[in-house]
Amino acid sequence: MAKTKKKKKQAKAAKAKKPVIYTCSSCGKVTKTRSHLCSPTKAEQVYVCRHCGVSTSDPRHVCAPMIAEMKYVCRSCGRVTPFRGAVCQPRVIR
Repeated sequence: MAKTKKKKKQAKAAKAKKPVIYTCSSCGKVTKTRSHLCSPTKAEQVYVCRHCGVSTSDPRHVCAPMIAEMKYVCRSCGRVTPFRGAVCQPRVIR
């Protein structure tokens, strides 16, 4: 009997719950608690910017440190990137 209880506890511990992230539908602020948001809603997917560290639900987030890193622009579509191989027709940004 003791073994089954131990196995159940281990199974529950293995199923770690993902933290619930909330976003304000008015201002766009992202937080782990609902308390300081004027209109909280559960965020479906949250991204953390590797350049500035801000959490956002917009995968196309752009910040000043990210812009400073951009070195190439595509002549065809206008996409900017820090990597030459990420665009089909790269041109150096001056």
